[in-house]
Amino acid sequence: MNPADSLQFLEHYGVLILPVLVVAEQVGVPLPAVPALLGVGALAAHGRINIPLVLAAIAVVALTVDFIWYELGRRRGAVVLAKLCRLSLEPDSCLRRAQGMFVRHGARGMLVAKFIPGLTTVMPPLAGVFAVGRVRFALYDLAGVLLWAGTWLTLGYVFTDAITLVTARAAVLGRMLGVVVVAALAAYVLVKFARRRLFLRRLRMARIAPEALKRRLDAGEDVTIIDLRTPLDVAATPYVIPGSRWLAADAIDAVEAEMLRAREVVLYCACPNEATSARVALLLKRKGITRVHPLEGGLAAWMALGFPVLAVEPPAVTVDERAAGVPS
Repeated sequence: MNPADSLQFLEHYGVLILPVLVVAEQVGVPLPAVPALLGVGALAAHGRINIPLVLAAIAVVALTVDFIWYELGRRRGAVVLAKLCRLSLEPDSCLRRAQGMFVRHGARGMLVAKFIPGLTTVMPPLAGVFAVGRVRFALYDLAGVLLWAGTWLTLGYVFTDAITLVTARAAVLGRMLGVVVVAALAAYVLVKFARRRLFLRRLRMARIAPEALKRRLDAGEDVTIIDLRTPLDVAATPYVIPGSRWLAADAIDAVEAEMLRAREVVLYCACPNEATSARVALLLKRKGITRVHPLEGGLAAWMALGFPVLAVEPPAVTVDERAAGVPS
């Protein structure tokens, strides 16, 4: 389908197609929601489509899907977040960025989350994990959807002449342009995937299995265990491995590194594929700390085997409670 045909298709079916594209983007499927919104905005400038109707359809469908993820997060907690993040090409960074935004801005972060790749997927269940009020969640989520979709529709409306020109030029290129775009997207996905597989392979030999760590602890060996989870991770799963020390990943400075240099160190986190532990392990190895091992499967794998854990009081989280809707 050439670009001119695509615009005609959007003119006739945009009210149905756009909500589908938006939902696909919400669950991490890389479909062209933004180009479609720009195209609809350009069509609206010529009176060929009704923007309020399109926005209403997008808002209803997006809010429904986000409410499902919100309720799953509220009922299933961090398990849902981990599974959702596995849909991302960079699952550890997607969750880390979402948590950072939630800590700084609370529920207000949902106003801009849809502009940031990956965050639109995990912000609704994260709001559920921390019990943001349903009405507050609905208002912020709806505002975020309308702001995101409205921005791209407005840009398409304002720059309709430029979009029409680009469409005409693209139509001349025909199918060749489509092949180039698909090839570029495929190359991007493959590069991201290859980089991640290489990263994980470098750490595979250094990992320690939960069973091996348990045997060493039972034997009385001196092992320093560091919990790298964020305050939100600890609040979602308020348990620790006995004897471990909670330390944020970005708090390991030169002094901390020097203290760890002569010790056997095991790191664990809450990330899929223990990615934060792996990243910190590489950092420590560059500092000359060679006896450092990410715990395979993290805390979840340790608990799944029935090994002992201690319940802890979650650390303080600096979230604006009024914005986040977290009960006091």
